[in-house]
Parts: sequence; C-alpha cells; structure tokens
Amino acid sequence: MPHHTRAPHRVRDRIRLLFVNTQERALLTAIGLTRYPQWIAAATGLDPAQIVTIDVADGQPLPDTIEADAVIGGGSGHSAYEKLPWINRTKEFFRAAARAGVPELHICWSHQARAESVGGRAAIGGHGRRFGIDTVRLTPAGRRDPLFTGLPDEFDLFTSHVDVVEQVPARAAEGAVVELAYSRVYRNEALAIGPTVRTIQAHPEITASIISALARSRRGALVREGWIGPDDADLDAFTATLYAREVQIVATSRRLMANWLRYHVRPGVRPDTAPTGTPSTDAGAGVVAGAGAGAGVGAHGGVPAAVGGVL
Repeated sequence: MPHHTRAPHRVRDRIRLLFVNTQERALLTAIGLTRYPQWIAAATGLDPAQIVTIDVADGQPLPDTIEADAVIGGGSGHSAYEKLPWINRTKEFFRAAARAGVPELHICWSHQARAESVGGRAAIGGHGRRFGIDTVRLTPAGRRDPLFTGLPDEFDLFTSHVDVVEQVPARAAEGAVVELAYSRVYRNEALAIGPTVRTIQAHPEITASIISALARSRRGALVREGWIGPDDADLDAFTATLYAREVQIVATSRRLMANWLRYHVRPGVRPDTAPTGTPSTDAGAGVVAGAGAGAGVGAHGGVPAAVGGVL
C-alpha cells in the first residue's frame, strides 16, 4: 500500500480576521468595484472564509465578542470626525478590542478614526488631496517596528485621501502613541498605539485597477485639483503610470500585510529569529463585552480574554 503524507497545516491557514467595513457596499458597486472584503483577502493572502466582515456603515451591528485573531479596519468615503452613531460605536469598539489585547490594523479612514479614538485629531489636510502613489518614509521607530521588516526606509504605496491625522497624544490608555512613518507632505502616515495597534494612512490593500476606478469616478475633482489634465489622454496617462508601478507597490504592500500577520497577529516569532516563511504557532482571541447587538464571530477555539462593558 503506498504511503501518503499529509501536507503540513500552516498556522496562516488557521488565522481568523474580523474586518470592520466602514464603506457602504453600494458605493463600490456603483463604480464597478468588487466588495471590500475581497481586497482584504487578496492583500493578506487568506482565504475569504477566514475573514468575517461587519458592514458597519450599512448598519450591521458590531459584535459583542471577538473570537477572531485580529481586527482590520478599512477605508471610507466618510470623515472620521463626522458625528454619526455608527462612527462613535466603531471607535469605541476599537478601544474595546485593544483592552482585550486583540491585534488591530487600521487603514486610511480607520487610521484616522483610531487616532481620534485615543484623543488625536483628524482634519482636512492643509496641503490638499493625496491620490495615486505616495512615498512613505519610516521614522527611527518605524525602522524598528516588525510591521516594516524587510522594507527599505522609503517605499511607495497606493493612496487616496483628503483627511489626515493632524495630531496625536504622546500616550493613551492603550500605551505610547508613536509615529512610524511620514510622507513629504504629511506627518503621521503610520502609527503605533500601544503594543497591539498599528495604523497606516496609505492603502496596502488596493491595486492599480482599484485606484483607476476611483480616478474615473472622481475625475472632475482630480482635474480641478490638478492631478490630471482635462483630456481622456491625460486620464489614460495617469492610469498607465499606476499599472507600470503596480508590481513593485503590490509586492511592498503584501510584505507589509504579511509582516503584520506574522509578527503582530502571531507574535511568538520575532524578525531577528524567525526563519523565512515560518509563522508562530501562538493563538489567541478576545472578548468585547457589550460592544454591540451581534453575536460572537469567527470562533475557532482560541482562549478568550474577558473585558468590561462597552456601549
């Protein structure tokens, strides 16, 4: 009888993420884009079944428990400082996740909302919109953070934002608030908030096709602001530049996301000792009591850590 060996079961295959989607689904559909959770799956390299999505901007309640390994917050057409009930609930949910010790990664809108949730301030950027490709520069703290392991001191990412994080406190309940990266235009392009929260203004989850679709949908504003010229050829040239740079930018983005999964979500293996491609076998889960009206999500047998009531 032939001997069959079983393929090794990777720790990555057991990771479960909770994605807090802060963008209404209909707006993406209207401009011909796929659903946001698909972008997160592609960026992390996880199977979509490993990602549970809460469409909070569409009214879906946040869960009472987090039994996923980590939380990701995404971008949005809203401003983080809008006084909407779902925005207030989302900020409190993020704070509760930190109290439970659940790792978080926040992108663009959620980067700004997370900064506001610890007493920082988001506002319309004084130097205008950033759109297309931006160069991110690491601070000394950023060069030491495992999130950027294997990346150069400067690298390019796709970006799209009008609002920015203008200021942050030196310290919050979660721990020290530290700038990890900046651009030639704006500070606070990436932040560490205590040991479990990382945020980034740019978009490591998007591709040239997504930015191109956004450019077509916002063409009038981009022309008025001088990002592109008025002719079709100008838009074509702009999008051609995105595609020409896509391979390197996506590779950088994927490395950043892989670093987060490996060193922040599964922190048992550190970058100075980790063999390439070998994630840690540590597992964990958190409980957020009273964060919303929903039930727990993404259960996979982790050991929960209880915290106090939220909303």
